[in-house]
Amino acid sequence: MKPDENGVYRWRYAVNLYKNPGILWLFYKVFGGIFAGCMLFALFLADFEVSFTGVKWALIGFAVLIAILTLSYYIYALIQGGRYTWDFVMDEEGVAAKQVPNEAKRNKVLGVAVAAMGVATGNLSQIGVGTMVATDDGRYSRFATVTKVKPDRKHNTINIRNGLFHNQVFASGEDFDFVMEYITAHSPKLKKS
Repeated sequence: MKPDENGVYRWRYAVNLYKNPGILWLFYKVFGGIFAGCMLFALFLADFEVSFTGVKWALIGFAVLIAILTLSYYIYALIQGGRYTWDFVMDEEGVAAKQVPNEAKRNKVLGVAVAAMGVATGNLSQIGVGTMVATDDGRYSRFATVTKVKPDRKHNTINIRNGLFHNQVFASGEDFDFVMEYITAHSPKLKKS
């Protein structure tokens, strides 16, 4: 990997959505956290009284959530042709990830359709998800604010955290170490793991 005349590194990476479960696991973590928060709130409303029936329905609800997330992910993977392609731009200030234009356009159409279904059914969360997908133009991690970097060599993924913000940078095997070292060397607040 070599920089251009301005010292900027650029590369493209296509994530195989069937072989790399990183995005699916991210969905599980986010929605699992939301589910856990809802369960804690329900416990609070019930004065922390737990019943067998309540636990049974919570477990059934969680299983349904996992099933819906998994099915949705594989339908999305099918729509995407089994891959998710990103263009990365990295300089001394940070790293940006943008979806390639044809996939971004397809996601915008998909997001508008999801939001429209949310409007038709009165589902506010579906409206929010659809709007987020339709307006997403990429991710940017500014190195000055990065607090945690966790590599996943098996899936060519570098997970970057800045407080609650999470970003994934993908780099092929031959470039992985360089990208990882570059990010860590330029992140002064970094907590390594």
